[in-house]
Formats: sequence, C-alpha cells, structure tokens
Amino acid sequence: MFGNSKRLLITGLTIILLGIPFSQNAVVLAKEQSKVAQNAQQQNELTAKQAINLTVEFNKVSNYVQRGGDYKKDEYKTFSYNKKIYRYLSSSIDTKKKLKSYLETVLVPPEAEQYIKSRGIIEYNGKLAQIEADGGSLLQWEKATAQYVKTEKNIVYYRLSVPVWNTSVKQDFIVEYQYVNKVGWKISKEPKQEKSTAITSKIAVELAAKFKVVSSYVQAGGEYGPGEYKTFFFNGNTYRYLSSKIDTKNKLVNYLTQSMTPSAAEQFIKDRGIIEYKGKLAQIEADIGSLEEWTKATAEFIKTDKNTTFYRVTVPFGEMKQKQMYIVEYQYVEKAGWRVSKEPYWELDIPGNVNPISNLFNYLLVDTKIAQNQFLPYSTFNVGEFKKGIKKVEFIKLTEIGRSGSQVEYIASFNVEVENNYYGPLMNGENKMYFTVQPTGYMEFKIDQVGILNMY
Repeated sequence: MFGNSKRLLITGLTIILLGIPFSQNAVVLAKEQSKVAQNAQQQNELTAKQAINLTVEFNKVSNYVQRGGDYKKDEYKTFSYNKKIYRYLSSSIDTKKKLKSYLETVLVPPEAEQYIKSRGIIEYNGKLAQIEADGGSLLQWEKATAQYVKTEKNIVYYRLSVPVWNTSVKQDFIVEYQYVNKVGWKISKEPKQEKSTAITSKIAVELAAKFKVVSSYVQAGGEYGPGEYKTFFFNGNTYRYLSSKIDTKNKLVNYLTQSMTPSAAEQFIKDRGIIEYKGKLAQIEADIGSLEEWTKATAEFIKTDKNTTFYRVTVPFGEMKQKQMYIVEYQYVEKAGWRVSKEPYWELDIPGNVNPISNLFNYLLVDTKIAQNQFLPYSTFNVGEFKKGIKKVEFIKLTEIGRSGSQVEYIASFNVEVENNYYGPLMNGENKMYFTVQPTGYMEFKIDQVGILNMY
C-alpha cells in the first residue's frame, strides 16, 4: 500500500512538476500574442491628427518637388524638349534614387513611383527634369479636419475637409494610408478630391469675389518691388512689365487658375492685351478701379447646362448702394474644385416693362423729359428735336439682333404719321431704328446708340 501510495504520490508530483512548465509556456505565449495583437491594433489606429499631419507633410514635399527643389547659385538650368521648356531639378533631388528617397518619407514606394510618373518628370542627360512651371494652391491643409471613413484590408481611408484661401469654402479629399512595417504610417495614394456637384450661393459669391481680386491684381500689374516698375514704348502705346510674381506665362496662368478655369485664364490674358516682350509679360500702362463690393453680393441660381452652372450675382456699388447684376458661370475642375469659367458679364435679359426703347416710344409724344431719360446722360440724342413734326407714333415690335458682354442690339419697328412740313429722318408708315442698350443698375437700362434704317 505504502509503495503504491508512494508511487502514486511520485506520479502526482511528476504530473504537477510537468504542469508547471506547460503553464509558464502558455503565459509567455499569451503575452507574445497579446503584444502582437496590441501592435496590430496600434497600427490600425491611425488617428485623425496623424492623418492630417501626414497630409500636411505630403503637400510640403509635393510643393518642394513641383518647384524643382531648392536651387543653389547658378544651378537653375533649362532646356527645350518636345517643344516644351524643361528645367532640371535641384541637386538634392536630381536623380531617381534621390527623388524616390525624398518622396518615400511620406509615400509608400509604389505611390512614389506613381507620383514621379504623374508629374511628367523625365531623365535627360543623366539628370531628372520637369516642365518649367510653378504650382500654387489656395488650400490650407494645416487647418484641415479629418473624418475616418473605413479600413479595407491594410488600407485606412480618411476624408479631409480643407479650407480654401480665407473663405468659408472647403474642399473634401479622400486620402489612403498604409502602415509600413518598422517604418510607420505612410500615404498609399495621394489625396483625391471628392467630386461634388453641389455649389451653393455662398460659394458662388466667394468665387466671384476672388475672381475680381485676382483680376484687379493683374490689372494693377501685380505687386512691384523696389526698382521693379519699368515701362517701354511699343506700337504707339506705353507698356509696363508685370511684376516678378506674374511676369511669365506660367506664373500668370498658375495665379489666375486659383479662381478660374484654365480656358478662362487664357481668355483673360487675351482680353487684357497682355503681351510678351523681351521674355517678360507686359500690359498697356493703365489702372482701372471699381466701386463694386463683390464680397457683399448675393447670388441666385439660374440653371445648370451640361458641365456649367449659372448664377445671377447682384453686386452693390457706390455710396448710394446701387446694384449691378451679373451672370457668372462656373465649372468643376478636377483636383481643384469649382472655378469661374467665364468672366462675369452683365445681366442683359431685359424685361419688356423696363426696356428703355419701349419706354421711349410710349412717352415720345407724351412726356419729353421721361423720353429723354431713357438715354445715357452723355447721349447727344435730342428727343425734343427728334419729335418735331411727328403727329402720331405706333410701336410695332422690338427685335434683338445681337449682344456682347456689355450691351444688347435691337431693331425697333414702328409706324408714324408726320406733318406736311416735316423734314426729319422718318416717313409716313413703317420705320425701323437701330438701338444699343446698356445696363446702368439693378433692373435699370439706358439707350446708348441710335441709328435710322433706310426702308428703301
């Protein structure tokens, strides 16, 4: 019994002794698994603040590359290739290895490769180069807010809302992040703007106001540094060079496209008569001011036609707070957002009850003062002289024959009966006259030019 008991006891001890190492192994294994799980959890927990900081850093890196890096003295060099002007990147990023290493501080390797490809960076004579252009942006990434969207496989998605300039406008971007082992979080796909078809009245006003700020800046020639303002005589006009910030085509277009579409920017340059002279942009020496207060304007949606959205923007001006109505067209630009697609133009859809031509004929033989008031103040047309010898006038119809950004052209048809001793330009029966009409305020229009059409 004793022997069996002892054997059982020993057996029991053996079981207990063997059980201790098994338990310790289990605890160690559990700790290791917990640590791995904790690391995995930490990896997946990319905070909103981290997401924003990474995107801010990416934009610093991107801006650095887009301007070619920081050039040392005499390092900036250009060349012509495929009918385009290229510049070599600065020595800090002028090889594929250097550039990839720099980009991979914020991007995963495959996206760094894609970035180089998408920016059109080429290798030429053993060095990297890009088309000569400097990109600008009104986006304030450091003031962005981030909202978690989803995690899909090993990619974390965030939506970043980024303020534009000093307006209340915000643009939304989807940014993808990936955890790189032993390195940390990186951007796996550069920010992509969420296309939104929503443009509000508030955004319409702010964009139109920004357009006018940009327009005024260019019309003033920009901001001149000491000794920078220079003029020259060309084709009978005095021109001035634009300031150094906008004195090349690339610089000017980049500045203009902060508020307008690329095609609108090209048209703007053409309309302003900006020329290139001795390698720099210049314009006729003139400064144009305006009393219009675009920041206090109101906007009313009109329609959306294909890819263009139209708003009627009413702008106060002058001490008497008169109002002028404009039509402003907007288009959505990929990776940029909404932009003005055509320079604001006057609202020229003139209702019949306020058309000055109709009013002219209605009051011609009734009230000379009211009839004369249908013309612009500087008009030389004398209603009193024109009406002499006319016994009766009957207005028939008004036909629009053309319009520009500032006026509408009409042909007015009317019947008259004249006295026997009438020596004016009209004849008994039907007559036709040519008119141009311009807006002068909110739903106010005046006659500018007048002409008589011969009926024979």
